[in-house]
Amino acid sequence: MTRQTLLRFAAVWAIWLTVALVTSGQAYVAGLTAGTPLAWRTAFGNGIVWYSAWAVLTPAVVAAARRFASEQRLAVLAAIHLAAGLCIAVLHAALYASLNAMIYGRKPWAPWSTDLLLLKLTSSIHVHLMIYAIIVGIVLGARAYRELRDREVAAALLQTRLAEAETAALRAQLQPHFLFNTLNAISALVPDDPVAAQRLIARLGDLLRLSIDDRRAQQSTLIDELAFTDAYLAIEEARLGDRLRIMRRVAPETLPTEVPALLLQPLVENAVRHGIAPRVQGGTLTIEVDLLGDAVRIIVADDGKGVDAVIEGVGLGNSRQRLRQLYGGRQSLEIDTAPDAGFRVTILVPR
Repeated sequence: MTRQTLLRFAAVWAIWLTVALVTSGQAYVAGLTAGTPLAWRTAFGNGIVWYSAWAVLTPAVVAAARRFASEQRLAVLAAIHLAAGLCIAVLHAALYASLNAMIYGRKPWAPWSTDLLLLKLTSSIHVHLMIYAIIVGIVLGARAYRELRDREVAAALLQTRLAEAETAALRAQLQPHFLFNTLNAISALVPDDPVAAQRLIARLGDLLRLSIDDRRAQQSTLIDELAFTDAYLAIEEARLGDRLRIMRRVAPETLPTEVPALLLQPLVENAVRHGIAPRVQGGTLTIEVDLLGDAVRIIVADDGKGVDAVIEGVGLGNSRQRLRQLYGGRQSLEIDTAPDAGFRVTILVPR
């Protein structure tokens, strides 16, 4: 038995002993006040024996509460605990009667075990069930508190990851060479196509505004993520011209699906900057979203230069961790690449 287990048992006994002393003291004082005083050994002795029996049975009640804590059907849960409570009531009555018999024997002022057992079984079942329900309620309340605390910790971690993703996206978009190239593209458009230059300036403003929006939640709809990605791609299309070709195949029924905020943009940026932009002939960026059973499949792929080995930087690393934290085992992120074979990221998220 571990030290922690011994401490738990000691804590259980200490709690029940405290309850025994308080209730026995109240009974003794009430007897004095009413003019029918109890012998101190009757008041305190019976109380301590009664609650000692509960101290012995408490681990069994806690185990039953934990064992069926995940049962969602209320009627089944009530039936289980009613049956368990009746069993505990019988065990407590038998244990209490046995302890009295061992301690007091057939003393005139102490009822013998058989009489006491029948008395407790016929008159105290409701008290046993009430105490059983209180213990179960404490166990379930503690479990709910731990789950709430764990969810709060997970939410804090998700918020941290979101902040990191936002910072990474903003830092990438504000890099001097990126702004320099974007402004050059706008400048080149001004003499020949001022309307297109104005649209590109507006896109740049939209992208920067969305990047620093402090109201962005941990999750956003897929349609919003695609809109954010389109703002980024509009700038890259103006910068790279015909070298960047974009194919979108998005099933309309997937658009309301919630995904981690800023999930797509880092993947698209990786594809453009590391797969397509370094090639003289450019390449094609493909964004596909469709349904796959009870999940939504998102594919971001390019036909660029690919890599020998995948190194997960800020974008990929944050995406994988945030998916895992939000959806646990119900998600996946897979990467396929090879030299001169492009780069393909496939994500599955639950609907």
